[in-house]
Amino acid sequence: MSRLLYVEGTVDRTCTQSHITYSFHIPQPTETIRILFSYTPKLLEDQEQAREIIEESMSKYGYDEPGHPSDLWKKYIPLQNLLTLSVDDPLRHRGNAHRPEMQQEHWLGSSAASPGFLAGDHPVGMWRITVSLHAVVTEKLAYQIHVLGEEAAYA
Repeated sequence: MSRLLYVEGTVDRTCTQSHITYSFHIPQPTETIRILFSYTPKLLEDQEQAREIIEESMSKYGYDEPGHPSDLWKKYIPLQNLLTLSVDDPLRHRGNAHRPEMQQEHWLGSSAASPGFLAGDHPVGMWRITVSLHAVVTEKLAYQIHVLGEEAAYA
């Protein structure tokens, strides 16, 4: 297996609802692409910070009107960070991994792929992997992406 991409990053709450895209080059025919993705932490442990975030959102969307219980915010804890991945090859979109797990492994093969991804040939050229930061609720969040390629065997 050859390393096609390795990145580490750190984001904060201001990055919520944004995207980070990385490009990597596949220089030769590849049989399988493996993507190892992880981030930490998963949960916002500080309940007072969670309460502030939830109450701000509740006010924004009209849940602070009379008649709602004052402890309604507790219904939405624990708050969780949520990051997802999408992959594009040089010719088309290859799929998404919208999963809540902090540690994920995905693969794209010529005849099969992880759920959410399309199997098929892996064209030589520039590929893109996008991290969608749906919710960053902790002060800081660290992530890693490791993309590996397994070369095709020729007779």
